Amino acid sequence: MKTETSSGVSADSGLRTHCVAVTAYVHRQERFLLMKRAHPPLIWAPPGGRLLADEDPPIGVCREVKEETALEIEILGLVDYWFGEIPGRIRLLSLDFPVVPPSHEVILSEGHTDFVWASLSDLEKGNPPLGDDPCAFNLSDFKKAAWECQRYMHQLPRPRGGAKVCAERR
Repeated sequence: MKTETSSGVSADSGLRTHCVAVTAYVHRQERFLLMKRAHPPLIWAPPGGRLLADEDPPIGVCREVKEETALEIEILGLVDYWFGEIPGRIRLLSLDFPVVPPSHEVILSEGHTDFVWASLSDLEKGNPPLGDDPCAFNLSDFKKAAWECQRYMHQLPRPRGGAKVCAERR
């Protein structure tokens, strides 16, 4: 029996039913890196994007952060996932990774106009404003990521040198 998804793709046709993306909650000194997108949706968001064909998610998150910020990172783990439909666009599965960079020196890609290192307190005060776009991140996303970052940082033995961790995965 053939079924159709809400995006109109036949579920048994062998066609892809959704895209896979990664999000990096870049955490340094109790602050998260958020970047203002240069193209719609014009939201403040952590680095991330779609995986390349057959790309391993940890490799993809390292690549996305490097492309968007020039930062090397150390992946702490997998914190969460989101699955849903971006209105008028695509069905998306996004894997969320808490990560730490050895440096805070961001070089923005052309896809972004600004960046900020924001604490949870800053985000609670609306600085920067997360917005109400269906693609916007929620304060609860950052609270969960902060909790997970603290848990990973204090409970798990970690290899040294974030750049090596990402380089080893390639």
